[in-house]
Amino acid sequence: MPIRDRETLMDVRHHRAETNGVRLHYVTAGSGPVVLCMHGWPESHRQYLRIIERFADRYRFIAPDLRGCADSDKPFSGYEPKTIAADMLGLLDLEGIDRFHILSHDLGGPPAVALAYLAAGRALSLATIETPFFGLDYPGYVDPRVAYWHLGMHMNMDITHFLVAGREEQYLRHFFRDFAYDPAAVPESEVQAYAEQMRQPGNLRGSLNLYGYIPQIAEQTRQLTAARLTVPMMAWGGRSSFGAHCFDSANAIATEVHGGVIEQCGHWVFQERPDFICDQLDRFWAGKA
Repeated sequence: MPIRDRETLMDVRHHRAETNGVRLHYVTAGSGPVVLCMHGWPESHRQYLRIIERFADRYRFIAPDLRGCADSDKPFSGYEPKTIAADMLGLLDLEGIDRFHILSHDLGGPPAVALAYLAAGRALSLATIETPFFGLDYPGYVDPRVAYWHLGMHMNMDITHFLVAGREEQYLRHFFRDFAYDPAAVPESEVQAYAEQMRQPGNLRGSLNLYGYIPQIAEQTRQLTAARLTVPMMAWGGRSSFGAHCFDSANAIATEVHGGVIEQCGHWVFQERPDFICDQLDRFWAGKA
């Protein structure tokens, strides 16, 4: 059954909330210790439906559309990691959540790292999956902008918008197929869902800010990581994508690190290797409530 139908199989509830000057759309499901999910580009809360379905009997999930994306507000500013982290803290406060796990993917990772630092006394763990780390400096570190052509292009938001608007489906299909080890891992129904989402007014422009703010992301990450992160951290990268970059970067900033490289896997870990990543999350979250 396509993933887009999974919300009808689970008790997934939709909400909207005003926090930190922005109106966010988010979903909740399950019961137990809280997991806050932070998506990447070009995705939304829906990328976590498979994970929610697997763990909803043991964990309570809060999965927002980040500012600029999907059904949340699309302001013209405020895409620094600390600001998005403040969005998340406001949302958690509105939900009455004190302690929580953080699960992130792709460009949801930099604000997830900021959140772990800013809420170190509340965060139970931080899992970063296929996250580019900007602003670090350790032996062997390579800025992701060197290796991935689209980062520099997307930072030039006006040109990218000009080239992609009206071609969202073709452009996103390229990413979902070519950035995967298995080109068919992300089903066509999902490609269509994300293309439809990206065609909403302001969505392409708003979501590209996750790239347009890379200089600020790098600077804030550099400042935050001057001190070691004490929140337990897990970092995985696909062999056909970021590889060891994610785990090596986590080792450079945190005191307790789990993870590594996932073989026969590209960027879309939750779709390509769902059993593997769910098993790793299950082990990582255990005993940290």
